[in-house]
Amino acid sequence: MNGRSRNSGQLRKIPTLVALLIGVLVGLLVSRLLPWPNVSSNSTWRGYTIVAKPRQQSRQLIQLPTLKQRQRILHLLTSLSPHYTKECTRDTQPLYEQQARERYASLIGHKSPSSSSWFGLGGNVEPAYGAEHKYFFAINLYNSFDVIPDLFATLFRVAAVLGYHNVYVSIYENGSTDQTKALLRIFGALTRSVGMRVTISSSTRTRGAFNHRIEYLAEVRNTAFVPLHELRDAENEYFDTIVFMNDILPCVDDLLELIWQSRTNNAGITCAADYMYHEEIGSPVFYDNWVARDINGTALENAPFESIFHHGPSNDRFRRHLPIQVQSCWNGIAVLDPAPFYSPPHVRFRMADIAEGECSASECSLICNDYWDAGYGRIMMVPRVKLAYDHRVFDIIHPPRRNLTAIRGYVRMGGLPDDPRTDPQDRSWFGPHDRLFTEEESEALEFGPGPSHVWCWGWDGAGDLEGPDVDPIWERMSNQSTNLDAVVVKHDRSLP
Repeated sequence: MNGRSRNSGQLRKIPTLVALLIGVLVGLLVSRLLPWPNVSSNSTWRGYTIVAKPRQQSRQLIQLPTLKQRQRILHLLTSLSPHYTKECTRDTQPLYEQQARERYASLIGHKSPSSSSWFGLGGNVEPAYGAEHKYFFAINLYNSFDVIPDLFATLFRVAAVLGYHNVYVSIYENGSTDQTKALLRIFGALTRSVGMRVTISSSTRTRGAFNHRIEYLAEVRNTAFVPLHELRDAENEYFDTIVFMNDILPCVDDLLELIWQSRTNNAGITCAADYMYHEEIGSPVFYDNWVARDINGTALENAPFESIFHHGPSNDRFRRHLPIQVQSCWNGIAVLDPAPFYSPPHVRFRMADIAEGECSASECSLICNDYWDAGYGRIMMVPRVKLAYDHRVFDIIHPPRRNLTAIRGYVRMGGLPDDPRTDPQDRSWFGPHDRLFTEEESEALEFGPGPSHVWCWGWDGAGDLEGPDVDPIWERMSNQSTNLDAVVVKHDRSLP
């Protein structure tokens, strides 16, 4: 016992510094002996967070998810959806499926996978086709709990077509009082787990009582664009297409069609058509007429489908669901050529220069005007893409396809291959989502110069004003926008 006590006493007398040194040496020896895995750059995926500051450029490497893991996340995203847009491409008529496959094949940003999905989701992500074309999605959200599952499920599927490696999503949410922030965290984690890059920024900021509404909205939209410039400055990464989305309910082929039309026409801005429910009329009407102007500069109408354009040729094309050149539009989703953001004049969302007499239009109207001035005035509207902000309007403008064979004795649904418009469902405006494409929808638009004057209904005041508060005027546009040079292609984004 005495011997053991003496030995213990000697061990306790070892100096602390010596004991630490022994521990470090033992740790180094163990690390040398154990077979640690060798992480190679070829088997990892660069993380999703990009920070502009040089000292923070290094990003943690994570393992690229397997195909099985991607399919699991896809299932989770689908099961969490409230099903507003889940039926968009389910049970589509075969002829539309064939048309869509051929139409959007050039947008595929990965090698074609073996899959039963008509958009080819969930497969190999190796680069192919349009792999070198990059897409930046910018989204502003406020109290958007109801639409977030649909929004993310659609984004996930669109990115699967374009290629996850080609897509970056930037979401800025601020001031929400529902559970928007919590739901964004859930879907953000699911999306990142499959290697899709997404930045979600949340803020408690709201518009002050005396803040100019347009100045505030411009700042909110510019905040969603912050990663666009950070990626350029920190990573030298540039994007070829910007997709700016409001809190709408889009289908996969809605986004693909807007992107396809944007690139086919080398358009500066490409918009959808959005609708709201008019209680007095009892049906949906065109919504964003504060921004949308036809090529004569006249405002579109909050009216039922067939009578929103005052410009006759445009109204005729609208009734036939054909793309239309316009002076300005936004309408829920706008696909933009990013060149004016990257190079002079470095456009950004802004409020009007009221001191210089500029009409206080919407920040979206002003950016369209700035695109004209910069020589990117190829602005177009795609009536085929009909967007809703709630499920009531969505269900009306996208009714289910009925079996006309049983109802009226038709042999074929969807029309004949040589004339899709033989089907009454494709002729009517309240037609199903899988409306067949016509040849005219694939023809490139002929763009002309912009109008000399544009109808502007200004919004000068601050505070909680419900709408424009000054008398409307015909505002003179710049000489640059009225020249043919404003619609000459300056940035070739053509499809392969």
